[in-house]
Amino acid sequence: MKKTDTYYIHEPGRVFKAIVRGIVRAGFRAVLNLRSEKSDDIDSLEGATILIGNHLSAIDPFVMGAYVTKRWVHYLTSQSYFEYPALKKILTYLGAIPKRQGMSDIRSTKIALNILKENRAIGLFPEGARTIDGSMLPFNNSAAKLIKTTGSNVVVSYLCGASISLPRWYRGCSGGFRRGGIEHKAYVLLTKEQVSTMSVEQIDLRIREALYYNEYDWQREKKVEFKSRSMAEGMHAILHKCPKCLTDYSMKSKGMFLYCDECDNTAVVDKYGLLNAQTEDDVSFGDMPEWRAWQNTHLEKEVASDDFVMEFPGSLTVKDSYGKVLKEYTDSYLKITKVELIYTYPEGKTVLPFHSITDAVCDYSLRFEINQEQFSYQFTPLSGQAVIKITDAIKCIKGILR
Repeated sequence: MKKTDTYYIHEPGRVFKAIVRGIVRAGFRAVLNLRSEKSDDIDSLEGATILIGNHLSAIDPFVMGAYVTKRWVHYLTSQSYFEYPALKKILTYLGAIPKRQGMSDIRSTKIALNILKENRAIGLFPEGARTIDGSMLPFNNSAAKLIKTTGSNVVVSYLCGASISLPRWYRGCSGGFRRGGIEHKAYVLLTKEQVSTMSVEQIDLRIREALYYNEYDWQREKKVEFKSRSMAEGMHAILHKCPKCLTDYSMKSKGMFLYCDECDNTAVVDKYGLLNAQTEDDVSFGDMPEWRAWQNTHLEKEVASDDFVMEFPGSLTVKDSYGKVLKEYTDSYLKITKVELIYTYPEGKTVLPFHSITDAVCDYSLRFEINQEQFSYQFTPLSGQAVIKITDAIKCIKGILR
């Protein structure tokens, strides 16, 4: 592709690539105690290659690019990161491919196809977002379709321990990341010759089998100790419902403790990231996926009720398809029914039928965003803790919660 091409994506020079990879490897080993293994046949692959990974944390693309292949990897990256001028320049220089999350994006698909036509490499995470609770997110077969359409080789980049070390929900934690241990492995899942003989359904099944994970199952086996005094901080952004008094948004967190400010029910997060009831009178689940699964059984019953409706006060920001802010409404309301989302603001209201919504893009404990063809709607509820319930309700209504 030429620089004048609408779909041109930059690739850094050889020296820059070597420096970046060296810094990432040295830094991750020293700071995060990351250990990586890869199969020898990856670098002998010829032709277009798609790297796929489980999405545990913010470091996943860096691990994929520094440890897996000698080729430069172009990542499908959330359009939201390109809304910040300085970060946009960095991502553009690195050759990232902007993609609007929560919906199909024709432009990003065309860019990816052009890169693969040149026998280069792209990296993607089929889940589309980082794990919420340490278990795999549901995803569609778009990755399998791209692999089949392009006849690409498929390489897996698989991490364990990263979501415990760098959880998605740790916003504002005094202790930052938790140093323990992260394992990484990379291997060839499918060659282009194998892809040519398989259907989209077969490829999709192989992807799901290869990427399946539950961080806490791995942790119970490995028993990796994580060093932090704030193992629980931020966890209440996801685990908002108390399993003892059943109150929504009552859970709070501090240091190693996750506790209810209504009934004082308390769970302690141990050095392995596992949850334990503090006393015999307290009620807890063993890990985050178990707690959230229980939480969602109550949500499903709520959504199934005949008179289901949810309403939340907050602020609404309307953007165009490129992330430019068009309108901001500080006094607005969100109403959720079984058929639509309704944003109400001083000038009127906007109705989004559920059939037009793919999913929500979330910044847990803060806000979420719904992308449409021409506009994006970013809603910030007064209580950031409501974000997980709102977005899980959307998934429940869409049938993609589990």
